[in-house]
Amino acid sequence: MSSQSRSLPLFLCLLALPTSSASAQGKTVPKVDREAEEQRIRELDRQWVAAVEEKDAAAISKFYALEGKIMPPNAPTARGRAAIAEFWKGLLALPGVDFAFQPQGIKVAAAGDMAYDIGTYSLSYNGPQGRVQDRGKYLVVWEKVGGEWKVMVDIDNSDLDAP
Repeated sequence: MSSQSRSLPLFLCLLALPTSSASAQGKTVPKVDREAEEQRIRELDRQWVAAVEEKDAAAISKFYALEGKIMPPNAPTARGRAAIAEFWKGLLALPGVDFAFQPQGIKVAAAGDMAYDIGTYSLSYNGPQGRVQDRGKYLVVWEKVGGEWKVMVDIDNSDLDAP
């Protein structure tokens, strides 16, 4: 028997072994519609902007995962929804505050369980020496938690020179 013909039964046995892949078990692996997931995040961004316009810190905090973080410039990280709500409450209580953000790009991972959202923001309020204006960029990391998109990390930084 040639070595080639001896390896054929071994090859056939290997083909018959069970595998752990979903397709080998008769299940189909769902294909993620990354464009649809991106649109879901864009809709969440629209709702988030609306909550900011309403100055509703409690509603804003619900966009974050329970263990989410916000990492503002020149301030400590706020961890968890309660701390995040307090951060937003303080920001939105600034006199004459006007805050807006706009996503520039959203990328959903191939697995459909994580995404990032890059965009720009503008912030202005009345400070002790007059109107304070800032603008910059942000990065938000989204993760699917219980089938829903939630913010895990939210960080921003200014495009302007430090005062």
